[in-house]
Amino acid sequence: MLKRGVAAAASTAVLLASVLSSPARADDGPMPLPLLPHVPFYPTTTVAVSGRPEPLDARPREIDATYGYQGRTKTLKDFLKRSSTLGYLVLHDDRIVDERYFSGYDKSSRFNSWSVGKSITATAVGAAIADGHIRSVDDPVSKYVPELLGTGYDGVSIKDVLHMASGHKYDETKYTDPTKGSTATTIRMVFGTPLTAQAREAVREREPGTRWNYDSMNTFVLGWVVSKAVGRPLSAYVQDKIWRPAGMETPMLMGRDYAGNDIAYCCYHATVRDFARFGLLYLRGGRAGGRQVIPSEWVRDSTHSTEPYLQPHHLMPDAPDTPDNTYGYGYQWWRGDGDEGDYSAIGILGQFVYVSPKNHVVIVKTSQDLNSEAHMAEALHAFRAVADKVSALS
Repeated sequence: MLKRGVAAAASTAVLLASVLSSPARADDGPMPLPLLPHVPFYPTTTVAVSGRPEPLDARPREIDATYGYQGRTKTLKDFLKRSSTLGYLVLHDDRIVDERYFSGYDKSSRFNSWSVGKSITATAVGAAIADGHIRSVDDPVSKYVPELLGTGYDGVSIKDVLHMASGHKYDETKYTDPTKGSTATTIRMVFGTPLTAQAREAVREREPGTRWNYDSMNTFVLGWVVSKAVGRPLSAYVQDKIWRPAGMETPMLMGRDYAGNDIAYCCYHATVRDFARFGLLYLRGGRAGGRQVIPSEWVRDSTHSTEPYLQPHHLMPDAPDTPDNTYGYGYQWWRGDGDEGDYSAIGILGQFVYVSPKNHVVIVKTSQDLNSEAHMAEALHAFRAVADKVSALS
């Protein structure tokens, strides 16, 4: 039975890789396989809810906005279409002011977080520190995961791993290459190589804490650190310390490998409304249900950074015109440029949880966007225009 499950998952992973490597349609319209990215092709664990969801006052209407980008005036409506949106929601404080679904999805549909999940895993690190299971982000990851001693992660601080500055040799610049980055990691995972074994293969490329390099294995290591520190699976800890106390409404599915390790760098399957509640948790400084769920200091530290190489327009000094360079980076959160103070959890194929503290706005966008990397910088302009308009209308 297990072998059949692995074979089925492997076939799906290969299909996913082929979809990721397919060219976009000429008309930039929705892609023909809207269900594929959101159907788990790996085992999952169900993360339960408390039964007392954080209330959201739903009064949705379509709020369009215009914005300037690359010398042209654009509209939100056109952006949602061009970027193959499947679910879209705007919160103003705790009120849903816009909510739309496409391609047959609705508010009960679960969507794959992809790398939006990195921000959830990082939040679990903050919870473990608050609980006293982890002493400090300055501790080395190998203190909690001795299996990493003698590898490229030996002695690397949790903080540097959170900042994607572990020094680990990992190339995640081309998702279309099945031999590199998280695409290769995930394909190897579904063919049976545990993520723990892959992490132990880590080779150091540069001094930690000196340069940003986006690396999904870093986030798996963070999840492994949490699991070892608390003595429980990451999924169980996320359930009890984030999902339930933050008042999520629908059980979530968390992906794991065939050895039982939670994937951590992606694959949190949740509804748009619950992703919005996660953004709301950060908008409120870590509070939900009238109590502090995660420390406000963690929210601040996660969404800010002082290191020069993590500042907007400095993440990729060798490729200054890439979309990533519009953003800075914190603890697995992307920081907007300028003085807006906004930040986002972002995943491949166009997944976003955007937070604007200035405007008290959270925006969630789930997509199947094969041009997501090209649209990543534009999304920031679109979301800021929406946040400004929502604030002006209130």
